Amino acid sequence: MPDSPARIPSMICHYAAYLRARAHVTPKVSVDGNRADVCLGVGAKVLVAVFGCRKKNWSLRSVEVRRGEQTTTFTRGELAKALAALLGGEPLAPARLAVNGASGPRTGAALRERRTTVIRV
Repeated sequence: MPDSPARIPSMICHYAAYLRARAHVTPKVSVDGNRADVCLGVGAKVLVAVFGCRKKNWSLRSVEVRRGEQTTTFTRGELAKALAALLGGEPLAPARLAVNGASGPRTGAALRERRTTVIRV
């Protein structure tokens, strides 16, 4: 059957159902190989949840909220924040840098400082 639709993984169906329940709008789901997108449009804003498959396990990779030319990217743990930004609960914040001093790789000085810290009781 060449015209049969692609089977949507259950995890993506669960995320789509969650978004539908929160926004009261049915999201559009597209699956292409090891990548899947769930798009939810509310007014002029669009939430795009990007999923990836690795070793037969699907996981949420990132979430974006788009409004015109402005795009705000959220991590997979910030889905609730992204949904709040989509529904108007909080304004779209400018995109953060991917790596900052606190979350980036540790430098030699930071490792030495951590190693030489003495805790006295």
